[in-house]
Amino acid sequence: MRRNYEDDRASALEEEKLNPMQVLIGMVVLILVVVIFCFAVWKITHAKHSGPLPGPSVESSQDSIAWGGQTTPIDTTQSSEEEGMSSEEFSEPENPLGMEFDKVDEFVTAKDVTNLRSEPSTDQGQTTVVTQLSNGQNAHRIGVNPNTGWSQLEYNGQVVYAVSQYLITVDVTE
Repeated sequence: MRRNYEDDRASALEEEKLNPMQVLIGMVVLILVVVIFCFAVWKITHAKHSGPLPGPSVESSQDSIAWGGQTTPIDTTQSSEEEGMSSEEFSEPENPLGMEFDKVDEFVTAKDVTNLRSEPSTDQGQTTVVTQLSNGQNAHRIGVNPNTGWSQLEYNGQVVYAVSQYLITVDVTE
């Protein structure tokens, strides 16, 4: 009786064995599932988000980028004159995104490498990057906005913008 049980068990195990073709198909399916999963994760993590960056109480992505992920206090008070005006009555500012810059006259270089952008914002991702400034390359800083952390620069004959925390002032004798 014991012999029949072992024979039955051995024949059942042989029937459960997969042939090499089934093993190959199983491996291909497993690899495809892993590749699709990795691609989906990559697409999600590299998606361009047009809204503010995630995080607690982020007022806007340009503030969170300029201040290393932390927002700065934003003055939300309006004067009584502004409250009574409609949006059509406001004049369009000449500078990008309506950001005001305090005038300065100094030269800066990048701490490492920093993007120089056509507007003081990272909302459009890489599309606003004009060029990069490396350490040792100088740019003329003509404006600073201490509330948002952006600098206005003159570089190669055009006005560009960079995050101030990535810049250091340099002494340039002309």
